[in-house]
Amino acid sequence: MLDGEVPEKVEMVWGFAVPTLKGGRRQWPKALRAMAVERIAAGEGIREIAEEIGANKSLVAHWAKNAQRKDSAPAFFEVLPPTEVKPGSKQGMTVASEDATPTCRISIGDADIAIPPGYPADHLAEVLRAVRASQ
Repeated sequence: MLDGEVPEKVEMVWGFAVPTLKGGRRQWPKALRAMAVERIAAGEGIREIAEEIGANKSLVAHWAKNAQRKDSAPAFFEVLPPTEVKPGSKQGMTVASEDATPTCRISIGDADIAIPPGYPADHLAEVLRAVRASQ
């Protein structure tokens, strides 16, 4: 065991050894958790998976939620005003040609947001939060 504890018992679940420590806490192998998440992503229910492996439903839901978080877009996006974009930089935004009004464009997933000069920063933050939450 990673923490140096000796398991009280070991049971086999889906072909994986799942040790149970003192106090009843089980050490679920990463491969088993990944298999559970794959089956949930394929359409099986969290409750059914939890009952099948003998785990708490909220624990299995936590595994699925963490897997979605890892698959999603990065949690941080650097947004620079068009005047601060370095020439040749393509960090998720573009600046319109010199003869047009400068605009900052931000692409997050399927969303493409054009921000005109002087747009209120507090409103922009709300828009970006909404886009991120929708993904």
